[in-house]
Amino acid sequence: MMQRKTEKEDTSAKILNTAYDCLSANGYANVSMRNIADEAGVALSQLAYYYKNKENLFSEVINMMMDQYLSEIEATLKSTAAAKDKLASLVRYFKELIRDNPKLLRLFIDFTAQALWIPSFREQLDSLFNAITEIIERNLPVDTIAGKSLQRYSPKCIAQLAFGALFGTSIQVILGSDRDSAFESLNLAENLLN
Repeated sequence: MMQRKTEKEDTSAKILNTAYDCLSANGYANVSMRNIADEAGVALSQLAYYYKNKENLFSEVINMMMDQYLSEIEATLKSTAAAKDKLASLVRYFKELIRDNPKLLRLFIDFTAQALWIPSFREQLDSLFNAITEIIERNLPVDTIAGKSLQRYSPKCIAQLAFGALFGTSIQVILGSDRDSAFESLNLAENLLN
């Protein structure tokens, strides 16, 4: 009985990891359940048994990657003590994400685009954005780093601005043809917030 449960978990994890690879490489619109089943080496009926449809599968992939993303952001902010260093480390995290793990960033960009049209994705994305904002607000004393012009806004609002600037600029960098100079925009975002 225990072995059957382990096999079930292994198959489910294998499908999720394969779906992550397929979706981050080709995008939600260009991947079918059959593509993922073929890549994972499982029957299409097995895929449907575990995840019902492509929307549920993409949602589960995002849940899996959200945990990693949130943990990395929190660890990055906790890695330094000074407020200004925390913002610099967050900018460095986004640069490394673009350089070393663009698949994860592409997946979130694709999910963001899909959330415009699919209500369940929108709720999940809203939850992700709120969680990131809370992590930034909790770990980055924004009231001590923000310039005078930002002091009249709430810490939550400034945390939303910090994340929006870094995520939005990262999208521009990853889509742009001149990636090296585009990285300067991330430095500018840091300077404007400091």
